[in-house]
Amino acid sequence: MENEIKDHVVKAYHTAKNPGLNFWHKAGEIAIEILIIVFAVTLSIWVHDRSEYNHEQKDVKAFLTGLKKDLSSDIVQLQEDRDAYIGAGMAFKYVSKQSPDFKLNTDSIKKYQDYLFNGTEFIPNNGRYEGFKSSGKLGNVEDNELQNDITSFYQGIVPTISASASSYSQRKQFLFEYLYKNIRRDANGHINLISVLSTDEAHIISLTLSSTEEITARYDRAIKKSKEIIRKINVDYDLK
Repeated sequence: MENEIKDHVVKAYHTAKNPGLNFWHKAGEIAIEILIIVFAVTLSIWVHDRSEYNHEQKDVKAFLTGLKKDLSSDIVQLQEDRDAYIGAGMAFKYVSKQSPDFKLNTDSIKKYQDYLFNGTEFIPNNGRYEGFKSSGKLGNVEDNELQNDITSFYQGIVPTISASASSYSQRKQFLFEYLYKNIRRDANGHINLISVLSTDEAHIISLTLSSTEEITARYDRAIKKSKEIIRKINVDYDLK
């Protein structure tokens, strides 16, 4: 392309310098060469831009189809974590039950022990998103609604889950520290877990842990948004 443009520039120059041609003939020939040069440059720019655009959209498709897999995996974890928090809420509602005649039962504590003493934290598969965003390519996603949903999920919804999980974990840590400080084993090897959980302090801490509605609502929102993003990716690329 550069050589062709150079040839037309040289031809226009020689036409201008040709003493055998009158002014209007020269002007006509030069105008034709200029139009050819402008057309060639414009076409070259268009072809380059089109090639660049196709390359960008190929990257976008690879990103979004990969993101679909990430979100599908995230949904499984989100649902498991949400169920764990629902179970924790039920467990601590049992421990903090307010009734004059109520006493904790060993079998019930065993039933709820995983929810009482295990932690739950959502770890998103966000490496692909962070890499694409940091490369400055997120703006190449032409579906603006989809782009906004992706940004909202990773920069809005996921941090709210992390904040709620962190707050819940800190409150649970208070209970762990209290249990570690007060649990004892008798001569027969039995631990006094029931009696420690029945104390006022353990009851109050458990009461603060019994409310998990806020965090489960945030998990539900994340699940819903993930499914929306997957649906839009499927629509945009005719996937299933």
